[in-house]
Amino acid sequence: MLRLIFQMIAIGLCSMLFGFAFNTFLIPHQLTSGGVTGIAFFIHHFLDINTGSIILIINIPLFLLGVKYLGKKFILLTGYAVFVLSMSMKFIPIHAISNDILLSSIIGGALYGIAVGIIIRIGGSTGGTDIVSLTLAKKRNLQVGFLNICMNFLVVGISGLIFGWGITLYTIIAIYVSGRAVDMVYTNQNKLTITIVTEKFEELTDALIHLHARGVTVTDAEGAYTHKPKKVLTTVITKYELNETKHAIRTVDPKAFVNIMQTMEVMGRFRRD
Repeated sequence: MLRLIFQMIAIGLCSMLFGFAFNTFLIPHQLTSGGVTGIAFFIHHFLDINTGSIILIINIPLFLLGVKYLGKKFILLTGYAVFVLSMSMKFIPIHAISNDILLSSIIGGALYGIAVGIIIRIGGSTGGTDIVSLTLAKKRNLQVGFLNICMNFLVVGISGLIFGWGITLYTIIAIYVSGRAVDMVYTNQNKLTITIVTEKFEELTDALIHLHARGVTVTDAEGAYTHKPKKVLTTVITKYELNETKHAIRTVDPKAFVNIMQTMEVMGRFRRD
């Protein structure tokens, strides 16, 4: 229950940050993002319908996709995030904080990218292409921010035709910055290989399996200096799980030798959630 309360508060605050970034840095300079938010901005430009209301309507069919592949709780949190975002964009005045369009594109992109990354990290999303990106990331083990950037090219092209390619170049900057910010905050797709040399392999193996429910490979080894028998444990985790894993290792065997390496790709069976 406490975790759900924390999720609701954090998602609410980040959704308001998302709306603030758009209404004060991006929309006043006719800068868009990609995906649903960008489409909503185009509709708002021609029909003068509130952007937040359009976002809410477009997301309804995408929720069905999320229920199937990402779970009911995810969709409930996403629906809550989209609702708060829509209300934020409706009530926060559209007013430029800075007249510098380059500075606005960078700061606006960074703020809404950080907001999206935090929301995804704690179990929700802001709807739209986030649902599509998370579904593909789960199936194909790709980075969410990178997928968002790829899916935004169509919206960027439309933006260039409507507002001119000068503005669109700044939109590309905002989209790139936001994608990098998402991948910086949301690290579940980043994998690490951990190699542990320990004499307490049974206790440590049990602790690691209990912690993440992931496989651990045990290999026989011998210390070159002491000639004492040891065991080498190898496992792959996500970057988000690193702190918990390090704490578990220190608790079981403070003298264990640990080598942590960045993993480019994982093939075969790997528990992703």
